Amino acid sequence: MSGKVFTVSLVFAAIAISAWADDTPQGPKLLLNAQRLRRLKRDRERKTVRWVNFENRVNNAPDSPERGFELALYYAVTGDEAKGREAVQWALSHNSVRQKALILDWCAPLISPDQKRKLEAFGVVVAGTVPGIQSVRDRWFVDIASGAEVKSPPEGFLSPRLDWLVEGRLHDPNEVYALCELIYAIRAATHTDLRETDPHFFSTLPSLLLLSAKPSQLNSPAWMLHAAALALVALDPNLPASQFLQSWALEDSQTLREGPGVAYELLWADPYLPGVGYQNMETWVDDDHAHLFARASWEPNSCWIAVSPQRVEQENCPPDWQSEPVTFGRLTLIPMTDRCVEIPHLTNHNESVLVWKVKPGEKLTHGKGKDQHTSEADAAGIWRPGANVEGKVCVVTH
Repeated sequence: MSGKVFTVSLVFAAIAISAWADDTPQGPKLLLNAQRLRRLKRDRERKTVRWVNFENRVNNAPDSPERGFELALYYAVTGDEAKGREAVQWALSHNSVRQKALILDWCAPLISPDQKRKLEAFGVVVAGTVPGIQSVRDRWFVDIASGAEVKSPPEGFLSPRLDWLVEGRLHDPNEVYALCELIYAIRAATHTDLRETDPHFFSTLPSLLLLSAKPSQLNSPAWMLHAAALALVALDPNLPASQFLQSWALEDSQTLREGPGVAYELLWADPYLPGVGYQNMETWVDDDHAHLFARASWEPNSCWIAVSPQRVEQENCPPDWQSEPVTFGRLTLIPMTDRCVEIPHLTNHNESVLVWKVKPGEKLTHGKGKDQHTSEADAAGIWRPGANVEGKVCVVTH
């Protein structure tokens, strides 16, 4: 294990231990630890904008698709038994497994044994009928909320789910949000931090989420993207990437004031967490799963690209961006338009070069004489030269 990964792992472990220590054994087991409940109750006492928006939603949106979640959260914060019983009745007549599980957990004092059996039986039948992380999250929610004996997931439990996520669904905020809830639930129930499966991926995920947003989405994101950002920040607010994401998600223009997102805004938005202006963040990010997201700047009309094994997308880029070297902040992206390309000498250690438009897995040679080396492009056709690589790079011919 490298020193960097080991350090990240220790940070994850410290955050997890802190979260476990704050859980209330007799209180909710899903998402609402004692620390979060205290913050929510302070919001109510101070009548913050987020609380007022949420209360208005609860009182005026009886047909909300998130009605069960909203009523249960209101009961958990206020102790209003009328709203809690309304949440239980909603759970008995609707088919959202996730919301049923949250009601089963948060409204437990109001649920009769017969109602509990009905809710648990429905969860067993329905959870798992939809593929993906949301379904996995739902099954764990039902088990935890019903009081079943929950053991730590087996080794490798998360790996196929991450593969499924990064193979084309990283841009789906519903899946990213479900991943956050899954990590929270398992961490609280078993003291197992699923992020240890891939520390590097999770340390860069806040950057991936922010840079995967197209320029047209950045200033007016879908509410679930906003919720996913807030939940992801709360997983580990001390990560530098989380602090950039926090500053973006807490901008006044991003605050969710109406619609189904206001309950998520209240639940996850924590203005006391550290934040650093996201405009200072690097304008590109890549990961070990062959994803590259980059933008020329943080201006609304900047050139933005997404490269992965499944797709190449762009917004606001010049017509020749795939055939000429293009600069994204301190990144130079060089297309392999011939058998050989030239890697420039970098004078600043913060600058980077990526070679792309190579065939996935294709071998490249660089260096001279006895110092010649062979490398390989990733699954998206991207090659990452080392910091000291410069000069001619060529495709290996057979």
